[in-house]
Amino acid sequence: MRATMEEPRTAENLREAGTSSEPSGTGQNASKKQGTKASGRPGPGDASKASKKKKAFKAPRRVAPDYFVHETDNDMLLIISNIGDGQDRPPRKVAKRKHQALAKKQQLQHVQRTGVAGERKREKGGAPTAKEPVLGGQAAESGAAAGASWGERLPVEILVRIFQSLVASEGAVPLLCRVARVCRLWYGAASNPMLWQKVSIGFCWVEPGKKQPPQTEKRILSTMEWLVQNRFSLLRDFALCHWKSHVPVVLKALAESCPLLVSLKLTHCSGVTTESLSAVAECCPRLESLNLQNSQVDSSAVVSFLEAAGSRIRQLWLTYSSRMNAIVTTLSSGCCLGLRLLEVNTEIKQSSQHLQLSVEQLQAACQQLQVLRLLNVIWTLKQSPRSAPTSLGFPQLEELCLATTSYSFVSDSVLQKILQASTKLRVLDLRGCFRVTPKGLQELPCPDLEQLYLGLYCSDNHLLLPSEGSHLLTWKWHHSLQELDLAGQSFSERDLELAMAAFGQGSGRAALRSLNMTGTKVTVSTVSALIICCPALSYLNLSSCRYLPRGMKKVYRGQDNIRQCLSKLLASTD
Repeated sequence: MRATMEEPRTAENLREAGTSSEPSGTGQNASKKQGTKASGRPGPGDASKASKKKKAFKAPRRVAPDYFVHETDNDMLLIISNIGDGQDRPPRKVAKRKHQALAKKQQLQHVQRTGVAGERKREKGGAPTAKEPVLGGQAAESGAAAGASWGERLPVEILVRIFQSLVASEGAVPLLCRVARVCRLWYGAASNPMLWQKVSIGFCWVEPGKKQPPQTEKRILSTMEWLVQNRFSLLRDFALCHWKSHVPVVLKALAESCPLLVSLKLTHCSGVTTESLSAVAECCPRLESLNLQNSQVDSSAVVSFLEAAGSRIRQLWLTYSSRMNAIVTTLSSGCCLGLRLLEVNTEIKQSSQHLQLSVEQLQAACQQLQVLRLLNVIWTLKQSPRSAPTSLGFPQLEELCLATTSYSFVSDSVLQKILQASTKLRVLDLRGCFRVTPKGLQELPCPDLEQLYLGLYCSDNHLLLPSEGSHLLTWKWHHSLQELDLAGQSFSERDLELAMAAFGQGSGRAALRSLNMTGTKVTVSTVSALIICCPALSYLNLSSCRYLPRGMKKVYRGQDNIRQCLSKLLASTD
């Protein structure tokens, strides 16, 4: 043992002798070494060698589970198997001796398994076969490998189809950006321009009152520019939400790289300039839909855009402001002859200035209008000049929405002027228009109305509401009416009974699917007869109906729930 311990010291002394100018057996160094050997105490070099010989503690490797949990948007957890993931990983570089030892260990385990399997067969009385089945054999390994690499073996066309269904439900961004990081095959499939035809991009969230750091804003803008240049060659529908800066840069990039753009939506955006909108109008010849609701856009920019591209604009969404009259005047001048949809909403803080609308001029300029919505906008009629053409109405109008929660100047005469030629009307929303009477509605030239909304969702203490006339509406449109809203109306019990009885007339089944009677004087017998006559009814709102028993004043959704309501009503009458 002593000889073996002396060998490394001798070799070390030889090295020191070769590098030192003094002889190995003379001098202070030699005396110190001899003294150390004689005393038997370990030197400083021996302590470092001893520490190197101690092996570091290695924690045992945790065995990875053969599944992973994925959380979906519908509060569901998907447990997905990942057996075989280890088969596709590149082998680790192992030393030759360790590799041989690992092979011997695996061979020994294989022999032990086969031996145990043979003994079990002998105990059961069967003869062991030459090749006993072993868990984790070649068949299992090949199946696991095939299951793990299915995503890398799919044709690109099938991957594109799968991504198309995902994009339709979740949107292109950030879904395609994430799947492109899986592997090269998925990156190539996610780069297909067909998947980038409809894109909606929102700005990165930041705490209220704070701004993004300059470096972050620079990265966001560079990423956006890269997407426009490399992914948006077939872009048709683009939406930008909550961008407070760099909007002109994005719009100019779209104008340069997206000639097939059809729809542009800017929601809650700021800094939209006249130059950027004009660039989009000039470079995107197929653009026909513009949505600028809740965005800070100067009216002059909108007017310039309509003058440049108004002839091909089919849909226009705007938010009312004090400068809205200039845009309405431009529309009434005839720059958008092919306009199909016009929607104007209002901000939470309403302007004290009312919108002045010349119905006759708008009808003459927009003969193809199909949808007109003035949502929560306080507007009044503007007198047309004597030189204005004769009003022809809206012959193609299918939907009119004048709903409001504040105040309304819409009366029977105004409604008659708007709908004088609208025989194709299907949807009429007059919620909050308390000046309109059932008699005025009956005189409208709309034979097949499908949706009628007359609910009052504001305080009616100072309003003079009619107590009769609801039957005039239902008897006129009982054959086509599918949705009816009479919330807050003050029709009497007898009048409502006559109105609901209209749905039981005729040879065919009533088409009514939705009925809102919140706060009305409807009775138990009227509701029971209505449910029996309308088997397609799937929504019934009886909240705050004072003439119904307790426990019945609520919302019923679904035909099963409505049938339960009917049984309870019949039981209460018995």
